[in-house]
Amino acid sequence: MTTSNKYKIIGLAGTLAAGKDTVGNLLSKKHGYLHVSTGDALRAEKKRVFGDSPEALLVRNDPYANKLRTERGPGVLVELAYEEYKRRADEFPGGLIASGIRSIGEAEKIKELGGIIVFVDADSKLRYERITGRGRDVNDSGVTYEQFMAMEKSESDVDPVDKTIQNIPAMKDRADIILDNNGSDLKAFEDRAEEALGLK
Repeated sequence: MTTSNKYKIIGLAGTLAAGKDTVGNLLSKKHGYLHVSTGDALRAEKKRVFGDSPEALLVRNDPYANKLRTERGPGVLVELAYEEYKRRADEFPGGLIASGIRSIGEAEKIKELGGIIVFVDADSKLRYERITGRGRDVNDSGVTYEQFMAMEKSESDVDPVDKTIQNIPAMKDRADIILDNNGSDLKAFEDRAEEALGLK
């Protein structure tokens, strides 16, 4: 395992099925980063509060996430990921990669912590093929291309100054590094990601 002190905190954003998990897993396995998604951070917080009750389960546009943002600020999910990293920093010499960064508040919190934003993108038709092929979510295999694009549009046509809502174009605008993942060669994409992050 190699490590680098160049970027200790990385916020990972991008379009749906562009390859964010690929980058996060690469940094975790090969470079000693703790990989925490904002969804994982929310899930852990809900489990801490609600235990194993049904209230601990995540739902789309989770009301508990909105409650946390109201009480602790729009970057709260990044804060939770960072708190997890601080508790386990000795295990992860690379640093923290917080994936699933979707709102301006989350991006600002990454920058406030001294981190950078990495945005992963790819052609929409290629991403659609990936999401329907992977079947990770229960509805992935049955979604049409039009539905896929409508989901993406819902994260693009938003209030540009609201710091709490999902705003993918704002993430790309704030990115320090943009990675295009339009090829079929996984190794080549991973090599490009490592080079862009100064890990090669």
